[in-house]
Amino acid sequence: MNLRPLASRRWLAAAVLLAAACGDQQPTAVQRPVDGDVPETALQAFDCTASIHSSSVSCAPAAPAGAGSRSILGGQNSLLKLTSSNVSYDAGTEIFQFDVTVQNLLNEAMGTPDGTVPDPQGIRAFFHAGPTVTSGTGSVSVANADGVADITGEEQPYFAYNEILSKDEVSSSKTWQLSAPASVGSVSFKIYIETDVQYLLVINEVLANPANYNTNPDVNGEWFEVYNAGTLKVNLQNLVIADSAQSGRRPYHLISSSLVVPSGGYVVLGQSTNTTANGGVPVDYAYGNVIALANSLDALKIARVVGTDTLTLDRVQYASAATSAQDGISRELKNPLLDNSNMDGSNWASALVTAVYGPGGRGTPKAQNSTYTP
Repeated sequence: MNLRPLASRRWLAAAVLLAAACGDQQPTAVQRPVDGDVPETALQAFDCTASIHSSSVSCAPAAPAGAGSRSILGGQNSLLKLTSSNVSYDAGTEIFQFDVTVQNLLNEAMGTPDGTVPDPQGIRAFFHAGPTVTSGTGSVSVANADGVADITGEEQPYFAYNEILSKDEVSSSKTWQLSAPASVGSVSFKIYIETDVQYLLVINEVLANPANYNTNPDVNGEWFEVYNAGTLKVNLQNLVIADSAQSGRRPYHLISSSLVVPSGGYVVLGQSTNTTANGGVPVDYAYGNVIALANSLDALKIARVVGTDTLTLDRVQYASAATSAQDGISRELKNPLLDNSNMDGSNWASALVTAVYGPGGRGTPKAQNSTYTP
């Protein structure tokens, strides 16, 4: 099977307005994720104003430039935060400079496709618009950019933070310099944060051994549930899934159609979407017979293709039929934050007798698990 790389980088948009004068200030950024190459009208920006005298910054969401159709994630400091410090101006060199850090407020790690492998381009803060003089006279330009790239326009300067940031982690500080004569009073510019973001997906429930319904083979009723523990929605299209029986891992199956999992949401993947044949399971995506879960000694994984690498996002395994493959009873993860690697272990439990779907299956497909423990 030929697996094509994902268009997986995310844009986190923010507008930051800084006043070019002496004093410390803390510009903050609010942004929304955007998948792939999308028009500017689909991005949500925030207009920020900075007052040097009061050392304050205020931000408000700006209306899109056009009728953007994508959902908007908003809220001040909801996804990441930019903080500046050590603001100064040297009239002799005509350099206005300040140190900037990036803080990740997502549940997911940023600067990585899987939480471990670094994004080779790092976390890039690039100038989508400006810098532009808003008071005074003269011109302004970026003096010490790490590079220029055609991201949303041509030859846009950017600063790169080459590190992985986990939830709430703050990057190392980087000095940004603008060249401006003393006649300039203030400047404005719009910054986007562009990087790869981890897919925080959890295999949360598995039915390996369905009961037979309507004389259909029980394989038709096999299914597993994926939970999105991240802050951002995830489209599973172009991810790959596979199981590994005693004979070895079967070929990867490429998820070929759009399958969006909202933050805190669930999707069910199974053999068939036909509820008559599959025992009443609300399957969102049918993978056919490429996955056939054994009653013992099997593993299930979901992975992401990045370049020539296949990076595992989540993997579970089991050995005991008596524990993890009881007839018609799903195996549930007690909490998505727990280690889910061993389905036979104490972090998993069998669905309760009160958790019934279809004509008699036990499980909670597309819902919080019946054995959930806070």
